[in-house]
Amino acid sequence: MCGIAGYGKLGEQSQAIEQSLLVAMHEAIAHRGPDGAGVWIDQDRGMGLAHRRLAIVDLSSAGNQPMLDPQETVVISFNGEIYNHQELRKELEALGYRYRSHSDTETLLYAYQAWGISFLQRIDGMFAFALFDRVKNELYLVRDRIGIKPLYFSLQGGFVSFASEIKALWQLPWNKKTISNQALYHSLTFMVTPAPYTFYHDIYKLPAAYYLKVDAQRAVTFHEWYSPITTITKAERKEFNNEQFCLEAIKTLLINSTKKRLMSDAAFGAFLSGGLDSSLNVALMSQFVPNVKTFTVAFADGPESNELAWARQVANQFGTQHHEVVITEKEAFDFYEKMVYHLDEPLGDCVCIPFYYVAKLAHDHGVKVVQVGEGADELFFGYSTYAQYKKLHDRLWRPSQKVLPAFLKKSIKTFSHAVFDKNSHYAELMTNWAGNRDLFWGGALAFNEHQKHAMLQKNMFKEAALHEDWVVRQILKGARQEFDSYAIVNFHSNKIKNVRGADFAAQMLYLELKQRLPELLLMRADKMAMATSVEAREPYLDYKLVEFMMHVPAALKFKDGITKYLLKKIAQEYLPPSIVFRKKVGFAAPTVRWFGAGQYFPNYFAALNAQTRSFFSDDVKNIDSLFNNASAVRAVQLWVVQNVLALTKGESQ
Repeated sequence: MCGIAGYGKLGEQSQAIEQSLLVAMHEAIAHRGPDGAGVWIDQDRGMGLAHRRLAIVDLSSAGNQPMLDPQETVVISFNGEIYNHQELRKELEALGYRYRSHSDTETLLYAYQAWGISFLQRIDGMFAFALFDRVKNELYLVRDRIGIKPLYFSLQGGFVSFASEIKALWQLPWNKKTISNQALYHSLTFMVTPAPYTFYHDIYKLPAAYYLKVDAQRAVTFHEWYSPITTITKAERKEFNNEQFCLEAIKTLLINSTKKRLMSDAAFGAFLSGGLDSSLNVALMSQFVPNVKTFTVAFADGPESNELAWARQVANQFGTQHHEVVITEKEAFDFYEKMVYHLDEPLGDCVCIPFYYVAKLAHDHGVKVVQVGEGADELFFGYSTYAQYKKLHDRLWRPSQKVLPAFLKKSIKTFSHAVFDKNSHYAELMTNWAGNRDLFWGGALAFNEHQKHAMLQKNMFKEAALHEDWVVRQILKGARQEFDSYAIVNFHSNKIKNVRGADFAAQMLYLELKQRLPELLLMRADKMAMATSVEAREPYLDYKLVEFMMHVPAALKFKDGITKYLLKKIAQEYLPPSIVFRKKVGFAAPTVRWFGAGQYFPNYFAALNAQTRSFFSDDVKNIDSLFNNASAVRAVQLWVVQNVLALTKGESQ
């Protein structure tokens, strides 16, 4: 795991590539790679790369980056791990390539030389990298299949600039820090900006499984190089309806995924909450590694989410080297503004705080690599809200959409709005139903469209009449660029709705794979772990396992009223029923308690709310009245707005 950065010319400007700027870029993300730094410049071709190294595979200087091939025709700055690099190395050596290191980075150089950019289809791992072909004078910026590693870019100032974190882009004087109202609007829905948007005008994030290419004529194009949808059409085997077949295949895939992620020349461990996902991960790791180092975080003021006893039970069962940290609201509050700094843009997930502290605990015990449980709930249908969506879809949404005429649905919507006048959630639900919109927008939503239009300045919406964003148009082809977050949902869902074999659960999973997982859950894991110089690996998001789960029917994912049915069946082979079937707690922070009776966060929010009101509507006298009455939902909404306020303080719009 590392940090990458760089920039290159898009035109004939005479300005030289400056080493001082590249150094400033990599120093801004030094936390991502404290073990080394490097800069490479080609003035003739107008390209410069920078790198921060967290040494994990081949700890010697031979693994330093940016790295060139022996003939110095290709150079790369790489962040991530390639789990099958040893297998690829054998193929490449048979083709005549001679290695100078044991690093997976060198394999990427030779794989590109041997097979061109199509080599992406051969590699298995998590990655974001910049690769420059000096012979063809072409640049590639690439993000992995699932979006585990982030990659940001800008096309401002006549340059293409890129980095693992936005803060590195601010080191370049032509990148301007101006808030995007449209991105702000979407972040209030999804708790984070959807790719390719970021919170800032003209700063973008490359979506999962995309690459950006700058050719010799300096034309910029975007390419989706992988999609799990394509595998659905290729495999329509009846075996996927067979429970035993699925259980055996998933177990094999999980074991292989866990094993390959043990690849490391540095110390590694696992986060252990005591829940099903992390406990099963530790159980599988323990088959290959004795005395796994495990790390658990809990809150002193959050007994409702304290899982220490369960984590200790699992640690004792598998004889792990177990470590714990218990934090208070004061410690969480003291870290909050540092969290905002590391995230770069609003990410309204309170899990960032415990994730940081448990990653820091691992770092303090000499661990550089940890396996984490992200993705299990999404793949295996683990949320109760998923079950609610499915029941509503099957019993009402789908059948009524087919048989009721438009005028009748419109009449029902009008009547329901009068009934649900004070409940914007139900009013929004009926609006979507009557308008033939999708039921499922994502597993984590904060504000609905009605609430956003009520709370935001009316002049913000004038942006919709301005010119379209060229980058967004190239990536989200055909998507409407307006103040309506359904445009994002609809773009992704349209790709899978008509795919044969993709049921409602597969549609839900695909939407999560395109939005919530890469931009919210995996982004928080990357940013918070790397803030402590620790690499997080996600065994549940192995792309082969993802592809398999896209085929598994909803009837097996959610069976007999049991969420995460298949994973629980597998876990029973390794864990006691008290762990497998206990009530789901979830990895979270006690924000309900903090915002209710806390000493620090309520006052902080009140101060921000008083200082930063530039995007709130003047018609809204009491912003708090817009928040949901349910305490848990209200806490999420408060946290989302607080994150936006913390970043908009003093910024231009």
